[in-house]
Amino acid sequence: MTFLDEPVYPFALPVAQELYDALVSLHPSRQAALMFAKRAQVEVDTAWILEQPVALLWKDILQAAARVHRLRPLIRDVHDRLLEDNPARPLLADILADRSPPISAEARNPEEAPRFVFDNDSISEPEALLFQDDLTIPVGRLPGLVATLQQLIKLAPSVCKLTVDFGGSAQYGTGFRIGGDLLLTNWHVLHRRGNHAPAIMLTAEFGFEDDSHGRPLAPRLVPCDATSAASNEADDWAVVRALEPLDSGWPILKLSDAAAPTRTASAFIIQHPLGQRKRIGFVRNQVSFFDERVVHYLTDTEVGSSGSPVVDAQGRIIALHHQGGRPQDVLGKPPLRKNEGIRISRVMEGLKAHGVQVP
Repeated sequence: MTFLDEPVYPFALPVAQELYDALVSLHPSRQAALMFAKRAQVEVDTAWILEQPVALLWKDILQAAARVHRLRPLIRDVHDRLLEDNPARPLLADILADRSPPISAEARNPEEAPRFVFDNDSISEPEALLFQDDLTIPVGRLPGLVATLQQLIKLAPSVCKLTVDFGGSAQYGTGFRIGGDLLLTNWHVLHRRGNHAPAIMLTAEFGFEDDSHGRPLAPRLVPCDATSAASNEADDWAVVRALEPLDSGWPILKLSDAAAPTRTASAFIIQHPLGQRKRIGFVRNQVSFFDERVVHYLTDTEVGSSGSPVVDAQGRIIALHHQGGRPQDVLGKPPLRKNEGIRISRVMEGLKAHGVQVP
């Protein structure tokens, strides 16, 4: 029997947290959440639905489904309605098959907000107004958009999926090349979710992505030293060394070319959401706040995106993504999600203090 068959939803279990977070991300509207509950014959208290954030609504639905032993049909229905290439599909398939899937490194406590360095993931009205409803752009801006996309294509091969082995369990995150044999990621990616035990084995997976026709490419697996060459827990960054030569075709994302963030400017993220094939967050992605330590942005991410590079429209890195927020309804806009990254200037100061030389 797995947790899908238990009468109480085990929110303290990392895989149960992962499933919860996936459901909130997949269906961040009250209408969708209630539809799935109704289809699974799960009754929830609707007295305060309009006041309740969708993250708390999903929590109520999971608890109610567990009580009446309808959790498995609920998850099956969500799974079956996903497109084949949806990043969440493998996670749900593993859980339904009673397999233990690898989980993301990013801890998600359903009882608390994500641990932002500055403030929290609550979205203010001014931030919500940055999130434009119009998905069209003036024709005169097309050359700039094309130039940005071309730059992202050049940078994308530098980003890899990281799989971290703790001896019997695994978690995943994202990293990217910053030197000849050096990769940058988050500190929390290299430490076990829950008890912060250090990694035993670490593997970087380059080219884990699709081609222009949506067909999967063959990735290359590169073993890495599981002991970080330098790290900082408070600022949530870590540098690891590859144990095999990296392909010369994989570009180095030069930290020396880093740019200062600009409020309302675009923030693009090259990432491995939910540990799946590489994707790029590139729409509705404005910077909403920054200080000397962090950057906040509305770019869409998932768990598994931890350790991704955040770049501006010129392809210059501005931050290291480390924490994703919860979807929220503000001012009647589509559900918004605020994220936080550590400013690259802050990471560079740390690297210098540790004597790590990078381009």
